[in-house]
Parts: sequence; C-alpha cells; structure tokens
Amino acid sequence: MPVRRLLNKDLLEEWLAEFRALGYLTGSDIRLLEQDDETDPESGLIVVDLSEAKTVTYLQPVTGGDGIWTATMEARDATIELDAVALVNLGNEVNVLGALVNFLNGKSKTLLAASV
Repeated sequence: MPVRRLLNKDLLEEWLAEFRALGYLTGSDIRLLEQDDETDPESGLIVVDLSEAKTVTYLQPVTGGDGIWTATMEARDATIELDAVALVNLGNEVNVLGALVNFLNGKSKTLLAASV
C-alpha cells in the first residue's frame, strides 16, 4: 500500500510538531500545503520556504517508494547573492531540510509496517 493513502492532515501536523520539538534551528517556514485536489498523487504535501534563497521546496512521498520522501525545489527566476553569514544560514536550512526528509522517511516506514 502506498504510504500516501495512509497520510492525512492531522497525522502530518502531528509529525511536523514532533519534528519541531526536536529543536532544529532554521529560518525556514515549514507548513502543510492545503490540497484541493486529492486525486493528484504528485501534488506536494509539505512546503518549506528557504528564507535565505527565497526558494520554495515541496516534500512528498515517492509514489511506490515504500515510505521514501523527496524534496523538490522550485526553479528561481532571479539570481541571488549571499554574503558569508547568509550562505552559512542557507546551508543550515538545507541541513534541516535533509533531517526533515529523513524524519519523514522513518515515520512513513513505521506507519507502513504497522498497517500490514
């Protein structure tokens, strides 16, 4: 069974609250995307706004991926210039994003195992 079928807004909100409680420091805004079309399995579920890059990233489980999530970064229209501090901050945001994807992988695999 695809993990997406087991996910709902309440469960994802719970997972995000649990992730936030881990204490990762980031300037990114992490939120659920309101989905109007539940028939589109490719639509994003979680949105992360990378503050230093002004880039939106969508997190979603891979279709048929056994609970694996991916991050899709939107293309940018404009060039950005970052000083050393902003670049370090962006690096931290990307590290936290990787930790979030890993966290979601673990939660999804556990959810799938419990549904068998």
